[in-house]
Amino acid sequence: MIKAQLKRLHRFESLFRFVLLLFLLGISYVYAMFQGGFVSWFIFYSFLPFALYSFLLLFYPLQGFKVERMMPKRHLKAGDRITIELTLKRKIPFPILFLVVEDILPADIHSEQHKQLIFPGFKRKMTLQYPCKVSRGEHVWEGIRLTTGDVLGILKKERWFDYQQIVIVYPQYEELIYKPLESRFEHGSAVNPMQFQKDTSLVSGVRQYQPGDRVSWVDWKATARTNTMMSKEFEVRQTNDLMIVLDRVNSPHFEAMVQFAASLVKTMIQHGGKLGFFSVGEKVTYIPIRGESVQENEVFQHLARVLPNGTTPFVHVMKKELASYHQTANIAVITSSIDKQLIDGLSAGVRSNGGFMIYNIKKRGTPVNKDEAKYSSLAKQRGIVVKTLYEGQFRTAFLEVLQA
Repeated sequence: MIKAQLKRLHRFESLFRFVLLLFLLGISYVYAMFQGGFVSWFIFYSFLPFALYSFLLLFYPLQGFKVERMMPKRHLKAGDRITIELTLKRKIPFPILFLVVEDILPADIHSEQHKQLIFPGFKRKMTLQYPCKVSRGEHVWEGIRLTTGDVLGILKKERWFDYQQIVIVYPQYEELIYKPLESRFEHGSAVNPMQFQKDTSLVSGVRQYQPGDRVSWVDWKATARTNTMMSKEFEVRQTNDLMIVLDRVNSPHFEAMVQFAASLVKTMIQHGGKLGFFSVGEKVTYIPIRGESVQENEVFQHLARVLPNGTTPFVHVMKKELASYHQTANIAVITSSIDKQLIDGLSAGVRSNGGFMIYNIKKRGTPVNKDEAKYSSLAKQRGIVVKTLYEGQFRTAFLEVLQA
């Protein structure tokens, strides 16, 4: 509907300019006929070439141009600078005095040179370039607009060329110093927040009953033999699998959170680890734990497009969606704010088949407030590892968890 109205308006404007040109030409001729003399005819003959050129330009088809946009590559990282090249070709070498070439940029891409003035003359092929800096996301270049006119500014011609191209810009990432998560069990004998699932099908021995043991674990034969309550000892399965949970809250630290998530994914895949991804926002995205090479591409595709549109406290969504999740893995929660609601929700979800880690991600120069420090201590008391990391300082993420 809007396009149809714009076309009608453009046709009306072209008709008006054509009538105005005829009117001016007629006025100059009438003036020369009635006034006579050198001056009046000089004005008429001086205006005649400009009017003739305007008439010819009016019927010159701008749609005869063939436009192309060349990009160096389609998959980029946030912050990359690229140079885009536009090529214009035509068959009829009509003398165009000037041509405004405008590449229609996506809303979140900026460049001062995407609109340029060139002087084609009789050239059949023209090439121009402009640089731009890209940000994370999926960006769509819609088309290219050509605008020209006559010397007097009476006539104006414009042509829109649909030339859609989509560019995926992935988030930046850092190379993290990798340490297997299972290595943290080698340190000390303190209460370990990273307990793993006991395989109840494999009994490794018996021990004395301890408060909290299930009744099904009681070894009744050993109990009768020793006259002391004895429990079965099961083998423990250790794992380096990681489930990454991204809190897509609308936060000034969101881009830093996405960068850290990308860094975790890249490092885990490079070192042969298996990972899954759980993204909580307006819509929930769940990518199960796998070890295939396509896993990295799938997660990065999501991270390139993801937006901070979470409205519901993500811990509630996470508990609901992962209630039926039984795969042995550690869970790394990436957020930018720690509060009591988050700690209480995760404490209720601490399970025997994996451990929780909270990465509190901040932009550079953002201090941790007193409440976050208090709740971080509370989380550690409840067996949840908490670590605050700043943008650009992610390399020690695994080491810091091991030392927590």
